[in-house]
Amino acid sequence: MGGIAFALFAFFATSSASCTPSELARDQDSNTLVRTSSASAPSNRPVADARTERWATFTRSPAPLTEGNVREAALATACGESDAALQKVARDLAATRAKGLGAPDPDAVTWMLRSAGEPHLSPRILAASGQAPLDDAVLRSKLESLRGSSTRCAVGIARTPHGGEMVVGVAVDALADLSPLPSRARAGEWLSLEAKVHVPVRAAKLVLLGSRGIPRTVPTSLDEKSGVVRARFALERPGAFTVQLVGDLENGPRPLLEARVFADHEPPEAPETDVAPGEDAEGDGGAHEALVRMIAGARNAEGLRPLVRDGALDGLARAHAERMREGRTVAHDLGEGDLRARFQAEGYTGRVVGENVAHARTVQLAHRTLYGSASHRVNLLRADYTHVGVGIAEAADGSVYVCEVFAAK
Repeated sequence: MGGIAFALFAFFATSSASCTPSELARDQDSNTLVRTSSASAPSNRPVADARTERWATFTRSPAPLTEGNVREAALATACGESDAALQKVARDLAATRAKGLGAPDPDAVTWMLRSAGEPHLSPRILAASGQAPLDDAVLRSKLESLRGSSTRCAVGIARTPHGGEMVVGVAVDALADLSPLPSRARAGEWLSLEAKVHVPVRAAKLVLLGSRGIPRTVPTSLDEKSGVVRARFALERPGAFTVQLVGDLENGPRPLLEARVFADHEPPEAPETDVAPGEDAEGDGGAHEALVRMIAGARNAEGLRPLVRDGALDGLARAHAERMREGRTVAHDLGEGDLRARFQAEGYTGRVVGENVAHARTVQLAHRTLYGSASHRVNLLRADYTHVGVGIAEAADGSVYVCEVFAAK
């Protein structure tokens, strides 16, 4: 039926990997991590009205929906299993869009998910607007496009100032679920994480990320038969931390769950934009030179030497960035082999090699996203790396696919 405007916002992935020569020889990867945080939304400004009354006491999934709007619940059945945390996010987004505050910003949406206690990544958001009431049959048909094999979904409805209606659906793929994890703790307090993975997984790692410094990987156990993952950790100093569970799946590493934990520190009341070290080093010259300077700036902030730019690594990075652009996806393996295979095919002999890949609106935002990711920051700040190559491929919409290749010679 006419009179309804639809907009779909799909969040893209960033990804990273590193491996040593012995792992190359065994065709194993014991140090591969990924994170999803970059999006196709054209805006980089925080959503102004995306405040929550308070940060959820626990991050957990699923969050049972005990009560709600009958129409919202009925529409949500078109795209997946209902969830209370997603319901809050969908309503907040609907209210924001109804006020004309623009497209959902990646950082703001992530903040809304985590503050609501929702641990999943890569949300898909469908927004519909028009004169109230919108046709539910048409809405259900469009919401079905969000459904996947393991989708959780919620719908929020808000009235616009001029008598219109805004309907927002939010969906995530629940590849794993998290037992309640406190969002507040004391510095030095031991916390236990338990998760249940619903897809085949070969290995799992828990990574802790502070606002600055090198991320820390926590010893993690995985029962492959039951899919249960367990880890214990303590946050050694006051501050805000990202806790991320990464699984090595059949098609490569993928972030499964993410939570925020605040150690002797109050959670933020609104989305915050953390500028990455090195971001101001963009300077003059081309995008590739700017990205190399940003990497050097991030390393300099930690007292690490800059990396030497390497032409062979540039070639590897450029070719992979172009393949990502052609496939409109972010991954290490695009049909021509993963990181190990591509290095072997080129005869590269670095002692240690690593790769970061991303899709973002600008090179500067790609650097910010990579620095804000646990596994990417490990690559950016690895002390024994000596050389780097970068590749950037610009898409038709002006966004960029970025590949950073690191090596120790």
